[in-house]
Amino acid sequence: MNELVKVKFELEPENTLNSSTETLWAMPLGNNLYRLQNSPFGAYGYSYEDVVIAEGTGIPTVVGLYENSGRSTYRALLGVGVLEAKEFKKVWGKLESIGCTYEGLESNLLSIDVPPDADIFEAYSYLEAGEKAGLWDFEEAKCAHNTEA
Repeated sequence: MNELVKVKFELEPENTLNSSTETLWAMPLGNNLYRLQNSPFGAYGYSYEDVVIAEGTGIPTVVGLYENSGRSTYRALLGVGVLEAKEFKKVWGKLESIGCTYEGLESNLLSIDVPPDADIFEAYSYLEAGEKAGLWDFEEAKCAHNTEA
Protein backbone atom coordinates (compact mmCIF):
# COMPACT_ATOMS: atom_id res chain seq x y z
CA MET A 1 0.00 0.00 0.00
CA ASN A 2 1.29 3.44 -0.91
CA GLU A 3 1.82 6.00 1.81
CA LEU A 4 0.47 9.51 1.43
CA VAL A 5 2.82 12.26 0.35
CA LYS A 6 2.51 16.02 0.06
CA VAL A 7 2.06 17.82 -3.26
CA LYS A 8 2.43 21.56 -3.64
CA PHE A 9 0.23 24.09 -5.42
CA GLU A 10 1.55 27.48 -6.43
CA LEU A 11 -1.19 29.98 -5.59
CA GLU A 12 -2.37 33.11 -7.31
CA PRO A 13 -1.20 36.32 -5.59
CA GLU A 14 -4.68 37.09 -4.24
CA ASN A 15 -5.87 34.02 -2.28
CA THR A 16 -7.67 33.13 0.92
CA LEU A 17 -4.49 31.84 2.56
CA ASN A 18 -2.35 34.90 1.85
CA SER A 19 0.41 32.46 0.91
CA SER A 20 2.38 31.70 -2.24
CA THR A 21 1.91 27.92 -1.91
CA GLU A 22 -0.36 25.29 -0.40
CA THR A 23 0.38 21.63 0.22
CA LEU A 24 -2.18 18.82 0.18
CA TRP A 25 -1.96 15.13 1.01
CA ALA A 26 -2.02 12.85 -2.00
CA MET A 27 -1.76 9.18 -2.90
CA PRO A 28 1.07 8.54 -5.39
CA LEU A 29 -0.21 6.58 -8.41
CA GLY A 30 3.03 6.47 -10.42
CA ASN A 31 4.07 8.36 -13.57
CA ASN A 32 3.85 11.75 -11.77
CA LEU A 33 0.15 11.17 -10.98
CA TYR A 34 -1.33 11.75 -7.51
CA ARG A 35 -4.88 11.41 -6.13
CA LEU A 36 -5.68 14.30 -3.77
CA GLN A 37 -6.71 13.18 -0.30
CA ASN A 38 -8.02 16.44 1.06
CA SER A 39 -9.68 19.61 -0.19
CA PRO A 40 -7.74 22.76 -1.09
CA PHE A 41 -8.08 25.98 0.87
CA GLY A 42 -6.28 28.26 -1.57
CA ALA A 43 -5.93 26.49 -4.94
CA TYR A 44 -8.64 26.94 -7.55
CA GLY A 45 -9.76 24.30 -10.04
CA TYR A 46 -9.06 21.25 -7.86
CA SER A 47 -11.11 19.06 -5.51
CA TYR A 48 -10.77 16.10 -3.18
CA GLU A 49 -9.99 12.86 -5.08
CA ASP A 50 -8.96 14.63 -8.30
CA VAL A 51 -5.92 13.04 -9.95
CA VAL A 52 -3.25 15.65 -10.57
CA ILE A 53 0.05 15.75 -12.43
CA ALA A 54 2.92 16.88 -10.19
CA GLU A 55 6.59 17.19 -11.01
CA GLY A 56 9.83 17.74 -9.14
CA THR A 57 11.77 16.28 -6.27
CA GLY A 58 11.02 16.67 -2.58
CA ILE A 59 7.45 17.94 -2.55
CA PRO A 60 6.32 17.74 -6.20
CA THR A 61 4.57 20.80 -7.67
CA VAL A 62 1.16 20.31 -9.28
CA VAL A 63 1.26 21.31 -12.94
CA GLY A 64 -2.22 20.22 -14.01
CA LEU A 65 -5.36 18.16 -13.62
CA TYR A 66 -5.25 14.65 -15.05
CA GLU A 67 -8.65 13.26 -13.97
CA ASN A 68 -11.63 15.06 -12.53
CA SER A 69 -13.25 13.37 -9.51
CA GLY A 70 -16.63 14.99 -10.22
CA ARG A 71 -16.50 16.74 -6.84
CA SER A 72 -16.99 20.46 -6.36
CA THR A 73 -15.21 22.64 -3.80
CA TYR A 74 -16.51 25.76 -2.07
CA ARG A 75 -14.90 27.85 0.64
CA ALA A 76 -16.68 29.58 3.49
CA LEU A 77 -15.14 32.27 5.65
CA LEU A 78 -16.89 32.27 9.02
CA GLY A 79 -17.19 35.01 11.59
CA VAL A 80 -15.70 34.53 15.05
CA GLY A 81 -17.54 31.85 17.05
CA VAL A 82 -19.88 30.89 14.19
CA LEU A 83 -18.69 27.27 14.04
CA GLU A 84 -20.16 26.66 17.52
CA ALA A 85 -23.39 28.59 16.87
CA LYS A 86 -26.76 26.86 16.81
CA GLU A 87 -27.66 28.53 13.50
CA PHE A 88 -24.46 27.16 11.88
CA LYS A 89 -25.35 23.63 12.97
CA LYS A 90 -28.84 24.06 11.48
CA VAL A 91 -27.64 25.29 8.07
CA TRP A 92 -24.64 22.94 7.98
CA GLY A 93 -26.97 20.02 8.80
CA LYS A 94 -28.74 20.62 5.48
CA LEU A 95 -25.44 20.48 3.56
CA GLU A 96 -24.39 17.41 5.50
CA SER A 97 -27.70 15.69 4.70
CA ILE A 98 -26.85 15.75 0.98
CA GLY A 99 -23.35 14.35 1.58
CA CYS A 100 -21.23 17.48 1.92
CA THR A 101 -18.26 17.51 4.28
CA TYR A 102 -15.78 20.17 5.29
CA GLU A 103 -12.27 20.63 6.54
CA GLY A 104 -11.57 23.60 8.77
CA LEU A 105 -8.58 25.88 8.99
CA GLU A 106 -8.22 27.71 12.30
CA SER A 107 -12.01 27.26 12.72
CA ASN A 108 -12.91 30.23 10.49
CA LEU A 109 -12.13 28.98 6.97
CA LEU A 110 -13.91 25.90 5.67
CA SER A 111 -13.13 23.99 2.51
CA ILE A 112 -16.43 22.34 1.59
CA ASP A 113 -16.56 19.17 -0.49
CA VAL A 114 -19.70 18.51 -2.55
CA PRO A 115 -19.72 14.85 -3.70
CA PRO A 116 -20.55 13.97 -7.32
CA ASP A 117 -23.97 12.53 -6.50
CA ALA A 118 -25.15 15.60 -4.53
CA ASP A 119 -27.58 18.06 -6.11
CA ILE A 120 -25.33 21.06 -6.78
CA PHE A 121 -28.29 23.45 -6.98
CA GLU A 122 -29.48 22.34 -3.55
CA ALA A 123 -25.96 22.65 -2.13
CA TYR A 124 -25.58 26.12 -3.60
CA SER A 125 -28.93 27.23 -2.16
CA TYR A 126 -27.80 26.10 1.32
CA LEU A 127 -24.51 27.97 0.89
CA GLU A 128 -26.47 31.09 -0.10
CA ALA A 129 -28.79 30.63 2.90
CA GLY A 130 -25.77 30.56 5.24
CA GLU A 131 -24.41 33.70 3.65
CA LYS A 132 -27.80 35.44 3.86
CA ALA A 133 -28.02 34.47 7.55
CA GLY A 134 -24.65 36.14 8.14
CA LEU A 135 -22.89 32.87 9.02
CA TRP A 136 -20.29 33.04 6.26
CA ASP A 137 -19.12 34.52 3.02
CA PHE A 138 -18.46 31.83 0.43
CA GLU A 139 -16.75 31.37 -2.89
CA GLU A 140 -16.56 28.69 -5.54
CA ALA A 141 -13.13 27.10 -5.90
CA LYS A 142 -14.25 24.49 -8.43
CA CYS A 143 -17.62 23.38 -9.76
CA ALA A 144 -17.34 19.97 -11.41
CA HIS A 145 -21.09 19.29 -11.40
CA ASN A 146 -23.26 19.67 -14.47
CA THR A 147 -25.07 22.99 -14.10
CA GLU A 148 -27.06 22.87 -17.33
CA ALA A 149 -30.80 22.55 -16.77
